[in-house]
Amino acid sequence: MLKLKADYVLTFKEKSDILLNAEVLFDKKIIKVGYNLDETPAVYLGKNSVLMPALINNHTHLEFSSNKTTLKYGDFITWLNSVIQNRENLFTKCNSKCYKDSINEMKKSGICAFGEISSSGNDLKYLTKQPLKVVYFNEIIGSNPAVADILYQDFLARLENSKKYENEKFKTGISIHSPYSVHPVLMDKVIDIAKKEEMVMQTHFMESNAERLWLDQGKGEFKLFFEQNFKLSHPLIKPIEFIQKFKDTKTTFIHCVHANEKELEEISNIKGFISHCPISNRLLNTGLLNLENVKNKLIDYSVATDGKSSNYSLNLFKEIRAALLMQVELHPKYLAKDLLKAVTINAAKSLGLNNGSIEPTKDADLISFKLPEKVNDIDNLFLQIILHTNEVDYLYINGEEINL
Repeated sequence: MLKLKADYVLTFKEKSDILLNAEVLFDKKIIKVGYNLDETPAVYLGKNSVLMPALINNHTHLEFSSNKTTLKYGDFITWLNSVIQNRENLFTKCNSKCYKDSINEMKKSGICAFGEISSSGNDLKYLTKQPLKVVYFNEIIGSNPAVADILYQDFLARLENSKKYENEKFKTGISIHSPYSVHPVLMDKVIDIAKKEEMVMQTHFMESNAERLWLDQGKGEFKLFFEQNFKLSHPLIKPIEFIQKFKDTKTTFIHCVHANEKELEEISNIKGFISHCPISNRLLNTGLLNLENVKNKLIDYSVATDGKSSNYSLNLFKEIRAALLMQVELHPKYLAKDLLKAVTINAAKSLGLNNGSIEPTKDADLISFKLPEKVNDIDNLFLQIILHTNEVDYLYINGEEINL
């Protein structure tokens, strides 16, 4: 059992978000939060110290972590073509050191858990023996009905293999790549598995204007892309129909930059989540998600780095700082609090994890770091944390200190 004391304790409960000079008592789980909790000596974390829930990066593609200058940015279709051309080579280049470096980057920036999209299963052997929590999303992709059964059998084999490794730090989920890249028959089959086994789900949705034009009108850049690569001349599903398939599941819709009002309302109706990846969206030049609109629809949103296929970093503090600076219509002080909630309690909910806030019975997944000076205006604490933090001093997962 350990008791930590910090100048600023951020709980991310519904109330009492900030406690000054407070203590947190925990073993594997949080026991008490407050003042003079018991006779256990408190470890003081230092001047201007912050203690808060560890961060959660709920959407990554570590398979692409070997990419540095290979893939082409600036346009979604150009980037997608470069992914298809270089995919296998990038997968091969990402060896044990590549995955280890990615995990180290995340844990140094205070990440205790991440959601990993796996399209190949090649990453499994690297992710079952690392210190962070992971929700491993087996991804289904394929729009050609002629090979649907082959793709489904491959998916089932990968899913069953990953389930062998489930434990308190490793759980399995299911990802449907997108409404434009998966045949509806495959969608129905894998969603049925998710419902029966109560697995969390993720899917990319309305990332680009090309997707918007294709799904609505069967036109635009995707028309040529699908005709050339997959001999497909028309979209297979409408966006609203796609969203409704996820009713009665715990699903996160990734990106949603070009989602319209009706689609956001439908995501809200089915109690879906949205994950915002601002740096990825900027590098692919797809636009910017309207976070205020998402919030007004009562949709819990998270912020994630996506993979290094469309980002230069897996550091969540850098990601939320980018979001803070991009969302120029929103007041930075209030947005900062929402962004920190996005990478703690909201991300935990989206992955079905028992962490993301500091309150009794939650997993003791915690981080601590120091600000450069005292924050006199406590209302600015969230903003100052985002502006001045890149790495953490301590990371605890299930109450155990993780070597940084």
